[in-house]
Amino acid sequence: MFSGLVALYWLGLGISWHFYQKKSLPPVEVLPPVSLLIAAHDAASHLKRLFERLRQIDYPSPWEVIVAADRCTDDTELILKEAAAYLPLRWLSIPEVPRTWKPKKYALWQATCLASYEWCVLIDADVDTSTFWLERLMRSSSGKEAVLAPAWLIPQSALGSRLSAYEAALVQVEALGRAAMGYPYMATGRGWAIRKSWLRAGLYRWRKEISGDDDLTFQMLPSAYVGIATEPTYSQAPASFQTALLRKWRHLQTARAYPFLLRVSLALPPLLQLLSVLGPIWSPEALPALFLPPVAKAIALAFMRAPRATITLWLDPVLLLLQVFYPVGAWVRKNTWALFFALSAYLCYALHAI
Repeated sequence: MFSGLVALYWLGLGISWHFYQKKSLPPVEVLPPVSLLIAAHDAASHLKRLFERLRQIDYPSPWEVIVAADRCTDDTELILKEAAAYLPLRWLSIPEVPRTWKPKKYALWQATCLASYEWCVLIDADVDTSTFWLERLMRSSSGKEAVLAPAWLIPQSALGSRLSAYEAALVQVEALGRAAMGYPYMATGRGWAIRKSWLRAGLYRWRKEISGDDDLTFQMLPSAYVGIATEPTYSQAPASFQTALLRKWRHLQTARAYPFLLRVSLALPPLLQLLSVLGPIWSPEALPALFLPPVAKAIALAFMRAPRATITLWLDPVLLLLQVFYPVGAWVRKNTWALFFALSAYLCYALHAI
């Protein structure tokens, strides 16, 4: 029974997004001018590639790029000077961060001070976009205060990278599927839009949180003020378990600030899936039902047009095992979480070798 409920949950998310994509947006005569905000820390190689992509952006209204160079020690400033010759680009250097702020939030806050326009589009330095991405994102902004969009991670060959991309894809399914149902709860910093007044309010309110410049700020908005775009961005998944560890630990720290009922609703599907594993112990004929949730997740990812490389169903049991311990990660220190993750990584590699 539990397997069936979990499968229905994931199928519902995928189907709701599938039908949302078929809706036609109301015509927008004039798109708003936008400021693209990028917080960069030693990201010269990523910025160079991103600027080449942004150079091809086709957007009918004024737009600009604002880069907050956060304590950079690489060639970021040189890349910025070169890019300023062909992009509407401005930047500021941040030599140090106040103790009362977390670095990325402070960088984005400073970027908003430099932004010329009310609409801000937040992207990471390692994002890959299409020529019409910005236009399609902002066509969903009419009458709204923020716009979310798909943001997929492309896995590399390492096992940790594949696991990270698969988990991130499922997070996207939940975020986009719930938004299509009328219950948005998060955006992804790899590509979303928000009015500057809301962004500044969120950055200041959550300035001491290590993460959450996107989801916690997003949760301040009434659901009716949220638009949804279907044009995705793409980024490379973490290359190793260690990198994935740091990202996951930051996200788990932010989860403590989520509303209680939201945390319960997000924890319930993996909990029910875990309980379904106990079924075959008493009823061996229930063993085939264990495949229902992973298959439903794959169908949901297909409905959402996720990159095929992210659909790695054989990693679902590993992810389920890790999710059991995620609530612990929200409260422990980084070193303790690192030890747990190292043991988990060893277990994953051992299972993979078998």
